[in-house]
Amino acid sequence: MLKSSDLFHIPFYNKSPYTGSRNGMRFYIEKTVEDDTPLFKVWIFPGPFCFEKTQEDQKESVTFPFTEESLPLICDWLNSRYEERASYWNAHKSPVL
Repeated sequence: MLKSSDLFHIPFYNKSPYTGSRNGMRFYIEKTVEDDTPLFKVWIFPGPFCFEKTQEDQKESVTFPFTEESLPLICDWLNSRYEERASYWNAHKSPVL
């Protein structure tokens, strides 16, 4: 289970996106701006490929306000999306080399 402490704080996202995974469910978090409003945009997608190499129809996204208070909400969303489809995500784990 992801914890909000697993995610970085606002200064990190001002400079760089963050990628991570949980048992086959990959995620990508970045700062974006829509209508002059800064937001977190969060995607989930199946492994084993990276964000750029995954087909768009396999990605799901959501936005949150770009605030520290959103980090626990992002974590909750990631955990709930994982739990809803755990067997699907587990089927997309990267192979062990």
